[in-house]
Amino acid sequence: MIVSFVLISIMAAVAGFGFVKIAESYVFAKQNAETMQKVQMAMSRMSKELGALTAISSADPQVGNTISYTRLPGPVTNTITLSGNTITIAINGGNAATLIDQVTAFNLAYSNAAGTATTNAADIRQINIALTVTGANNQQLAFTNQVQILESYW
Repeated sequence: MIVSFVLISIMAAVAGFGFVKIAESYVFAKQNAETMQKVQMAMSRMSKELGALTAISSADPQVGNTISYTRLPGPVTNTITLSGNTITIAINGGNAATLIDQVTAFNLAYSNAAGTATTNAADIRQINIALTVTGANNQQLAFTNQVQILESYW
């Protein structure tokens, strides 16, 4: 009888640990899904903005975390920048709105039509976006995107 209670207690403890691991896995997956949604929205917005630019007023390839540009309709001048651990966008000199937070790295690399790195704003035809964010359990998640600037604007 005592042996039965001991065995049942051991089995209950093992099952309890299993349920805890299942719950932790669910929370981990949910947090990573939220992070992925934030990244997808921020990348989509930056891609749309940069893909439709008509002129670049400020882009420092040495720093690589800020770009000011003009786009249609309007025209309006916008700035995308990394400020602390947040990427923001300021539209027409207005207040900066958050695109994404929990950013640990953000870089914009510029290339000409031939795909060669360039520092001349007038030659930029491609912008490579590299973004690293902190996900669940403080894991670093890296994402990249490539934006082709529409030739019709140049």
